[in-house]
Amino acid sequence: MHIPDGFLNNGLAGGLLAGAVAMLSYCFSKVLSAVTVVSKKLAGNNNATLSQSFPGLSSNAGGYFRKLALIAIWVFACQMFNITVASATSVHLLGGVFAAVLAGPFAGFVIMSSVLTVQSLFFADGGFLALGANIVNMAFVGSFLAYYVYKAVAKKNYYLGVSAACFFSVLTAAAFCLIELGFSATVSFNEAFKDMMSLHFLFAVVETILTVIMLKLFKSLGADNE
Repeated sequence: MHIPDGFLNNGLAGGLLAGAVAMLSYCFSKVLSAVTVVSKKLAGNNNATLSQSFPGLSSNAGGYFRKLALIAIWVFACQMFNITVASATSVHLLGGVFAAVLAGPFAGFVIMSSVLTVQSLFFADGGFLALGANIVNMAFVGSFLAYYVYKAVAKKNYYLGVSAACFFSVLTAAAFCLIELGFSATVSFNEAFKDMMSLHFLFAVVETILTVIMLKLFKSLGADNE
């Protein structure tokens, strides 16, 4: 699902990159606000006493960022296994639901974006110019939006919520990828649809099983509460 450079027209790639950067800035600010506290310091000035506010990281910030780093490592590992699709790009696990359920939608987006950026810059997995598209597909659709599918369905049943989110994540992200490639006239949407979506359906099943297992593992180790 990682789109290489040269597969998208410049206008689409640039627009998606701008949107991805804006969304990443917003989500990163939300992540920082979750671990930021404001302390007040009194400053005396003759007979007057002034109160000044100083923002800083909370005492649990270190554990929180370690948790995000650990999730990112698991997501990176999940995406290492992929199958090339001749008529499109490739099929692989995402890990977006896993990240969002454990860390929330904003941190989930930051985690996925970070993993995709590292893959693009250091592993040639996904193009740099196509990074915006990959972030939109796998971080925004595959993690951020999938989290709200999970929340809506999990009210009735937790495992059904995880399953629905995983299928939404994988299949919708794949569909977005195909739409972008089709819009750029890189592939024929109709020709690639069957190969891309049938394989991603199988991977959605695997993603659901692995996500449930990994969430149970993290909860049993208490890593979700750091």
